[in-house]
Amino acid sequence: MKNKLVAIFILCVAIFASAESPSVGEPAAHEHRGFYSNMSFAFAYNWYKNSREDLGGASFENGGGYIDGKRRYVDYYDYNGFTFPMSEFKFGVGIANLVAVHFVFNIGFFAGSLDYNYEVYESLCAFGKTCLETIDESRNINNKSRNAYSFRTFFGLGSTFYPIQNKTSPLNGLFVGGSVGYTLFTTMISSCNEDATGNGGVSFQLELGKEWWVSDRVSIGFGLGFAHTGLIWKTVDSHSSDNVISLSFRLTHG
Repeated sequence: MKNKLVAIFILCVAIFASAESPSVGEPAAHEHRGFYSNMSFAFAYNWYKNSREDLGGASFENGGGYIDGKRRYVDYYDYNGFTFPMSEFKFGVGIANLVAVHFVFNIGFFAGSLDYNYEVYESLCAFGKTCLETIDESRNINNKSRNAYSFRTFFGLGSTFYPIQNKTSPLNGLFVGGSVGYTLFTTMISSCNEDATGNGGVSFQLELGKEWWVSDRVSIGFGLGFAHTGLIWKTVDSHSSDNVISLSFRLTHG
């Protein structure tokens, strides 16, 4: 009889435990574990300083030494534009309700204005020594504030951290994220429908925000983001960066 009572007690405990806990392989409610996905739609502002540099020159001999006349042609582009929405997608895995590791992809079409400046620099190199470089004023072009549209995309790898583990805390759902990857963009001048400029480079993105659970596995929230790209295709130092700030609405599963 005693053994039967013990067996009944163990069976009741097992049934209660199975009813109160998630099934095998199913994450607990309001936790980031297993498959993780995020979609966000943002108001975004993009500004960049881009350039294109080309070199040219000729050489001739003079008294046993060489004199090189060289020219440097530089196109400068300054762009400012807004968009809504800039769409971003993340897919990955949540680990220990603390961090999600994911792929990142975003895309945006920006409307704004483009300032263009074209300059020609000349220098004389005699006997291996470079003389002072000067600007050919007669060949400079300065075209301000033409309406332009820019297409921009980013793809890379990142992670999102959820440092507050206490589910009853008002700060639960606070997150900070970061990613690294590659950015590409191209800009069209609307008045003449031509390709004005384009570039690409290695980027990093940062984001800070807050999410609120609306079901066991789905949360919504807001994020403030910043992205920076170092442009690499035939640029000069003063015009080789691309930046974006954004305010996004987020929908997260997992």
